[in-house]
Amino acid sequence: MFEVDDEPIETLHIYVEREQPPRPSLLPLVLSVLALLLIVATSVLGSSQQPVTRAVIRVPAVLLPMKTFTAQVAIVPTGIKTYPATTAHGILTITNGSIIGQSIPAGFIIQGVATDSAVYVPAGNANGYGYATVSAHSLSSGKGGNLATLAINQVIGSSTYIRNLSAFSGGRDSYSVKVITAQDRSVAAANARNRLLSMSIGLHYPCKETLSVNKAVVTMSWRCQMLTYHIAAFYHVTGVRLIGKNLIISVWFVPRPVRIWVK
Repeated sequence: MFEVDDEPIETLHIYVEREQPPRPSLLPLVLSVLALLLIVATSVLGSSQQPVTRAVIRVPAVLLPMKTFTAQVAIVPTGIKTYPATTAHGILTITNGSIIGQSIPAGFIIQGVATDSAVYVPAGNANGYGYATVSAHSLSSGKGGNLATLAINQVIGSSTYIRNLSAFSGGRDSYSVKVITAQDRSVAAANARNRLLSMSIGLHYPCKETLSVNKAVVTMSWRCQMLTYHIAAFYHVTGVRLIGKNLIISVWFVPRPVRIWVK
């Protein structure tokens, strides 16, 4: 018999991995999608932009009922007129107790009042005082010259009495007021026309205008012959001009496709 020496045993572990195939690139797929979207967009946009034809056509004007438009505009005054102060006037009563007549000249001044003319006051007698009246005016203009009754009550010398038995009136201070000028009327008329322009929208012949001014108001009326026209529904209007009894209309339209018959 043979004896065999035990030798150490080495254990080996072997692992087997399956090799993965390389992943495909996404770039071609993305480029394909973008190209497809571009083709679709070009087709959609290209089909909506159809060729357009522009033209000018002449059609007869069709008359509609007459219309009347009216506008009222207040006149705003800008002018200024100044009225000067006025002078108060009144009557002076003069009595004479002397046996000698008295002559009082024009322009005789007493208490801020001057006589308008000369006056003779007869002498007194057994029946009473001599008596006379004379018109007079205040020397200062304005309301201050409106003297109250008996504001003048004075003795001249020893026997001549001067009084105002009634009040002086007519004195007025100066003042200014706004007045309407020709320019103010023109501005109001222009504003009325602007309003009528916004009211008379639509085709019409030149309107007949009437204008009246009542105190501070301008009233303007337009009487207009309205018009219309008839064209094919596929026309798109871009402008209209009126020449006589016809309308010159600028239009654009998309021509209808021409069918070609092939046998």
